[in-house]
Amino acid sequence: MRFLSSLIILLIITIQSSVYGDIYMHSPPGSNNRNQEQGQNRDNNQRLFNTQNNDKGGYCRGEKLEWYEKSYLPVEWTNQHGCGSGETECNIVIQYMCVDNKNAPDTEYVRDGTVTTTISANDITQSSTKDTNEFKFGMHESYYHYQNCTGRERNKGLFIANQNIGNNADRTRQSNNGNNYGYECQEERDYYPYWAPSPWKDVAIITDNRDLCKWYKAESQNVKPKYYCKAATTNNNQLRSIDPVICANQGGVWTKVDSHDIGAPECIKAEWTQVNTLGHVLEGGHNPIYNWSLPHSGMEPCIATGTCGCVLRVRYNISSSDLKGNGDDFTDYKSNGPKGATNVNDPNVIVAGQNVTLNINPNQYGRTFQDRSHVFSIIARPDSLKKAKIWNLLVKGKRGNIVQSHPAHEYQFVPKTLHIKVNEYIHYQWTGCDFNPQNYDGTGTKGSDRSNMCQIKDLNHNYPMTDDEINSDNALFPDIETRLRFSRLDQKSCLTYDELVTKNNGNKDAIEVDPQNCMVLNNAGTRFDGGIQKMTKTGSYYYMSTRNNNFSNRNQKGAIHVSPLLAGWQIGLIAAGCSLFVILSATAGCVAFARFHPHSGMHRAVSKVPGLKKLV
Repeated sequence: MRFLSSLIILLIITIQSSVYGDIYMHSPPGSNNRNQEQGQNRDNNQRLFNTQNNDKGGYCRGEKLEWYEKSYLPVEWTNQHGCGSGETECNIVIQYMCVDNKNAPDTEYVRDGTVTTTISANDITQSSTKDTNEFKFGMHESYYHYQNCTGRERNKGLFIANQNIGNNADRTRQSNNGNNYGYECQEERDYYPYWAPSPWKDVAIITDNRDLCKWYKAESQNVKPKYYCKAATTNNNQLRSIDPVICANQGGVWTKVDSHDIGAPECIKAEWTQVNTLGHVLEGGHNPIYNWSLPHSGMEPCIATGTCGCVLRVRYNISSSDLKGNGDDFTDYKSNGPKGATNVNDPNVIVAGQNVTLNINPNQYGRTFQDRSHVFSIIARPDSLKKAKIWNLLVKGKRGNIVQSHPAHEYQFVPKTLHIKVNEYIHYQWTGCDFNPQNYDGTGTKGSDRSNMCQIKDLNHNYPMTDDEINSDNALFPDIETRLRFSRLDQKSCLTYDELVTKNNGNKDAIEVDPQNCMVLNNAGTRFDGGIQKMTKTGSYYYMSTRNNNFSNRNQKGAIHVSPLLAGWQIGLIAAGCSLFVILSATAGCVAFARFHPHSGMHRAVSKVPGLKKLV
């Protein structure tokens, strides 16, 4: 058990005593295993990955988005049991995976799929099955990564409470039945940092305990190679060990997989969020958010060729002080079984001499929750933007009122408030879908998501600024043509209101859903790419969506604040420094002249200045 014991310290066991501790990603839109089904709940909670989340969450799949390398993408989420509040021990792990979808084999091709059926774990041909021009079945990780996981012995040094989970790495205390989730390795999903190779690359760890950051960074496969036991060809049915000595005795080869060689992930302190709610951070009142600097072509070569298919996942691990996830008191295999101190259902404990019953199910200890985006692309920058700082601005949310859309959000721009410097760039781009429930509240074609952008005076206004009110000093967009694009989303074949009235015999309900009613964006595509805009003027700019901003029902507004490259105090400090430099330089020049010209008037003048006389 020597090697297993060393592995025990390489994880954070996550513990809680409640069934639900969901995490939902809102930007970019997280799927929560949803595809394009129109029901209130997702069709299949095993479609791609093991979320442990509520069936109602997630955003349906729209058109694929494309973002520029090294641009900043706001990653936003909500987690139910809080973090950074002192009531839980927690971390949020953000990871991505990109695959060259032009040259990768079908067994590795990252995809969403077109159906909600789970890909077969035993039929490799399903990884190549097409539905028209798209792959039919979604796939979370590669076929052979999954086969390696199912054929690997699980880490038996782990705490599994009173569960009987078998021996494979695709079975954990949280997922003990060996179910297939889109080729996801369950042990790798549940534990971080993981001891075997993983296709996921670490972006950031957001934790309540920064003392662990050095360890997280050192153990990340971004910078550290991982090993696995490559099976002997004569005994493929035997589970491969995670101990190199036993691997060799099995006739296997202890095989190194190099690090991803992309630098250690960032590790930062978690902001305060409330427990028992999918809430906001304490300071600023916004959802938890992380600005991800997207990888560049040196990290992902497929960016240069324009063939990257990428996904982003966020995992939420929570524990309590009752059980230990690290350190000398680590809760490990020695606490397993019915006699373990924490392995009794609903135990009775004595308080003030009398019994009270705790609401505890040890099978719910050690929870990890996650969400994953739909597939997106990261593309190379044109030469004109090689050195530009680019901020991505997108839309989160889905059709419906606050009750219908929950635990997803109603529509909102992300980030709602964007602070940038003058001459930096914004890439406006968002997507929605046409597969929301037909009876959900909203404007325009039933079931559809659409968002436009019109400038307003400030966030307390609900009418767009008129053309007469917009001038060169206050305009968010550079010209009237751009304002029209953002307000009407490039729609064609539109009818005027009078033409719509005639066509629909004055029926207001029919007018609202008429596909040629461009006033409510019915003829727009699901994706809008407004392109890159350089912000050349300082100031504050405000905007709204005319379709979705519905006063007293929902608010879809945003703000962009463009500040100078240097703040006023910075300019003042530099000016003071420059003035001091000029004074000192002039003084030094005078002293030098006086020193080498002892009979000059300058020498006589300098000699009269206290502190300078001895210099000449």
